[in-house]
Amino acid sequence: IMVREAQEAAMQAMQVETIKAMQNNLREGHLGVSPTDDEAAAASFNEPSFADLKLMQFGRASTVVTPPPPPSSAGEKDDQEDDEGNVDKPFCETPDVDSKSIGNKNHTIGPEVEDCELDKSNIIIIGPTGSGKTLLVKTLAKLIDVPLVIADATCLTQAGYVGEDVESILFKLYLESGQDLERCQRGIVYIDECDKIRKSGGNVSISRDVSGEGVQHALLKIVEGNVINVPKEPGRKNPRGDFIQIDTTNILFISGGAFAGMERIINKRMDAASIGFGAKMKKNVEDFKVQGKYFDNAIPKDLVQFGMIPEFVGRFPVIVSTKGLTEKTLIDILTVPKNSLVKQYTFQFAMNGIRFHTTECALKEIAAMAFARGSGARGLRSITENILMETMFVVPSVENVH
Repeated sequence: IMVREAQEAAMQAMQVETIKAMQNNLREGHLGVSPTDDEAAAASFNEPSFADLKLMQFGRASTVVTPPPPPSSAGEKDDQEDDEGNVDKPFCETPDVDSKSIGNKNHTIGPEVEDCELDKSNIIIIGPTGSGKTLLVKTLAKLIDVPLVIADATCLTQAGYVGEDVESILFKLYLESGQDLERCQRGIVYIDECDKIRKSGGNVSISRDVSGEGVQHALLKIVEGNVINVPKEPGRKNPRGDFIQIDTTNILFISGGAFAGMERIINKRMDAASIGFGAKMKKNVEDFKVQGKYFDNAIPKDLVQFGMIPEFVGRFPVIVSTKGLTEKTLIDILTVPKNSLVKQYTFQFAMNGIRFHTTECALKEIAAMAFARGSGARGLRSITENILMETMFVVPSVENVH
């Protein structure tokens, strides 16, 4: 939704620029268009793409576009000329404190507003498997053009034990940013499978939980925002080795996981057992609609009961959820994307001179089977591979189908 609204806002902004340039009714500072560039603005109208939307902050851009101003005289136009003639041309206007920010050329803040520093808001994404959590983060990183690292929490261990230390995540981000420290300090770190590092049950006094609770403790200082000493060479730490000091204050941390079983915890909190006329009926927590409703109402207390420590949950103030995919959505995933499964199989068969075609009924049946399995979009490939396994190897050797 954020991507679609940003692109619609960019389209509206460019159309308004073209209309004003053709009518010679440019207003100074409106949507970043300078009155001296009327001919260039009318000639350089191109449909913006996702790569062109260089949004410089993590918030959603405003989609409000001011209509073109009424016609004015030539004298008033000359008074509105910019002295320098150079004004930035953002594709989208960002929300500002001033209500008249569209006409505010320099985006100045009034004296009644106190100056302050803006902090980041880390995010936890919960949702069933195959619902698009990782794809959502990848699309966000492409949209705002920042380095992104997807780290797996299952291979992390506490410092001093066999496995990767938490500092290796920042080193990967440093390499992803082209070893540019300034660019690295404004990147995105996505910690996948975050639910696998919850506290283990049973007696923890016998042995330390180095891959669960210990990892959460090690991530606290990084997620909060501190200057971390990251070794330049991966592997065993050398106290006398070279270190890279990375400030994580402006690095956005996003944790994602399926959190299987947390819907039962939320069910006990929201729909407690009761009797009488006003009693609530027992709900099926296995239903994806019920799970989506429960995940939308998740609070930090539910994550603590699931096994996350309170200090770790407190550093992620935003909790969002993704809903399970319906059969209609699964059909769209099979056919609509650029690298969809149907297009991949069509290309594979075309390499052998075979024309591949799928019917609407077959797509509905595959989506119904994937929906029944509950594995989300990842289950589509396993079904199609089992169906076309023999076809892919036998049909190219048959002469009649070429």
